Amino acid sequence: MKRPDSCYTCRYWEGHGVRQRGPKGTCRRFPPVVTPRDPEGKFPITLSTDWCGEWKRDGGQPIGAEAEPRTIYDDFEA
Repeated sequence: MKRPDSCYTCRYWEGHGVRQRGPKGTCRRFPPVVTPRDPEGKFPITLSTDWCGEWKRDGGQPIGAEAEPRTIYDDFEA
């Protein structure tokens, strides 16, 4: 069964290959991980069908971007 909450549909996942949505990709949810095998640190590589508990739906916007631009006056009542 195909999971709807897989890496492929996650906002933190950047695919490699065809149009940046290939079968493998980079998870950018957390900072790069430093290990004895990789002392410089790298983001984990995952398959598009992998999943975890940190999944967030990809809304087609860059991470941190809001749906609509806001101003400092948006919180004031008229």
